Amino acid sequence: MDDLQPGRRVVVRYSLDPGDTHSTSDALGVVTAVDEAGLEIDTKRGPLRIARAQILLVHEVPPAPTKAGRTHEIVSAVDLRRISAAAWLPRDVSWLHVENLRNEGTEAAAEVSLLQKGWLLRHSESATRRANSCLPISDTGLGWEQGLDAVEEWYRTRGEPSRIQIYSADDSAALAPECEGLAPLLSARGYTPSEATLLLTGATSEAAGGVSSPAEAAAAGLLIDVNDAPTSEHFAAWTSQRSPGEAPGSAEAFTTLIEADQPCEFVTAYAEHPDGSRTMVAACRVVERSKWGVITNLITRPDLRRRGAGRSVAAAAAALLSQRGVRSYLVDIESSNEASLNLFASLGATVRHRSWYAAAR
Repeated sequence: MDDLQPGRRVVVRYSLDPGDTHSTSDALGVVTAVDEAGLEIDTKRGPLRIARAQILLVHEVPPAPTKAGRTHEIVSAVDLRRISAAAWLPRDVSWLHVENLRNEGTEAAAEVSLLQKGWLLRHSESATRRANSCLPISDTGLGWEQGLDAVEEWYRTRGEPSRIQIYSADDSAALAPECEGLAPLLSARGYTPSEATLLLTGATSEAAGGVSSPAEAAAAGLLIDVNDAPTSEHFAAWTSQRSPGEAPGSAEAFTTLIEADQPCEFVTAYAEHPDGSRTMVAACRVVERSKWGVITNLITRPDLRRRGAGRSVAAAAAALLSQRGVRSYLVDIESSNEASLNLFASLGATVRHRSWYAAAR
């Protein structure tokens, strides 16, 4: 029953009548709403409401494939963006959808507020763009212009300029259908786009390079450590190596983003010294969402780059995921970060699509 969370794609086996375990059916779809009475699933045949008393089994499955091919190459851009967003969610989030707006202030608000479709609004005291932008996922029911008006008002009430994360359907500049109608509006209202961020996907087994455990991925002279909490050394490195668009901002808010709900782990490469001490050389954060691995916050000590530490950490992260039966991973990398792009390309990852943060002036 732990999989009864909005946004997850699941198979639910349920009884056609409460208490009857002999007459059953299965439903496949994305959970859009959950409450004490039951849940709603968006299936191919439309929304399906299932009472909690009828639920016999819930099993999470990866996003639906769009074509035949390798697992990491057949998922849509919008599903990849949904997975990536789920690995970096601030506390202050809201879903912009006409049904949510319609029920604000009513007795149904507590239930409908869990409806996860439309545009995902994110705000954090951290300055990271991923946690401070609107992500179009599906139709809001409001229209493009009214939807953008609502986004600007939501950020205005928080004293922040609005920012929209728009993305392409593939490795081109052509926007995905979920956000293509925003382009002329953003241009007309003076929004400025950031540099492109590339989303790459790969197979965990290929990136692991044949090793069966994270420890085996260590380059000579390095020790790989996997822990469920970062250290002060990690935070110091993230702060010192931040990019302009990903500044930590509030330390507390940044910590909340980093230390997401489980499963979330930190893979670190240490250099061991003759006196028994060790120094952190490289590290990354690994989150599992929707049966995918999401690798974020990869850092390497500037004076020790190009010595295999970053590669060791990335391969160890892939091995960790592969151990758990997670077959695919994704990573977002700014287009100017050639070192990281080359690293993941060498591990077999390929660019799936691009995204930009369009910010109001």
